[in-house]
Amino acid sequence: MKRALLLAAKGEGRVSPNPLVGAVVVKKGRIIGEGYHEKFGGPHAEANALRGIDAAGATMYVTLEPCCPCVPKKKTPACTPLIVRSGVTRVVIGARDIHPNVCGIEELRASGIRVEEGLLEEESKRLNEPFIWRLKTGRAFSVAKMAQSLNGRIGIRGKARVWLSGKEFDKFAQVMRSRYDAILVGINTVLEDDPALTCRIKGGRNPVRIILDSALRVPLGAKALKNAKREKVIVVSGKGGTRGKAAALRKMGVRVLPLGNGRVSIKKLLYLLPKLGISSVIIEGGAKVTGSALAEGAVDKAVVAVSRKKILGRGAVASPFTKKTIQGLSRRKMGKDTVYEGYLSEYSK
Repeated sequence: MKRALLLAAKGEGRVSPNPLVGAVVVKKGRIIGEGYHEKFGGPHAEANALRGIDAAGATMYVTLEPCCPCVPKKKTPACTPLIVRSGVTRVVIGARDIHPNVCGIEELRASGIRVEEGLLEEESKRLNEPFIWRLKTGRAFSVAKMAQSLNGRIGIRGKARVWLSGKEFDKFAQVMRSRYDAILVGINTVLEDDPALTCRIKGGRNPVRIILDSALRVPLGAKALKNAKREKVIVVSGKGGTRGKAAALRKMGVRVLPLGNGRVSIKKLLYLLPKLGISSVIIEGGAKVTGSALAEGAVDKAVVAVSRKKILGRGAVASPFTKKTIQGLSRRKMGKDTVYEGYLSEYSK
């Protein structure tokens, strides 16, 4: 099952809104087949693991309950009939699929296959946090990522970005960008830093870029808007801005998404994102956007890197993450930084 989990993780950033799944087929104490769900719309892990092998009498280890024909609007063939036809006699499952139409375990058992479940269940569930959260709540799973100083500051007002985190956390942040569906920032971050919001690791995948911009102040030449006709970029607007600016953005390939008449509600946006094919989002905004998300209860998970550096003097901007908040999270060392990570929403319950 550990091998299946490792295989499943290879699909990160490429299978959403489907779950990550890995499968390993074992016969006479030897692995004879393995596979994972590689991309949305492609063959599932079980099909890839069974391809080209004699699985009669074998055991399949799979991280998530196999799908069945009763799931509507499937893009790929159901896995349970394939497993039955393969001759597999035992299936070990990491976690049940909470989709209301999935009954894979029951179908396998009805076909005479021995089914065991719950092996490395917690790890299997954590692998698919966004998928599970979307099915439970109907909204996208959100992760707020931030780097702050030892004295709880994230920068100096009116000055260029203060670099706080080390290279280890910065690399981890790029992995997150490849892993999650989208990245969200506020207009002030775009105006002050002009970030590209892309993934800078080899083989990584660029996330959907989302900019909260109630008055449509985003410059047409902003780096985050580059290649908008090939890569999805969404500007979420309020009542401000002109029709001409919205038209110019759309001509560039940007999707302008009106949401309310005033300040954009991040929580409301999270409920809308699954309809756009987005199940998970990293909030990388500054104090204002992240603070608003925290106040709305729109942060499900937090990842906060605390540097050994301090920011002193006038104009220092306080982090929206208080010492009390991060002390309730698990921590680990990442280079010289201490990284606090954990759940802030009911997801952890």
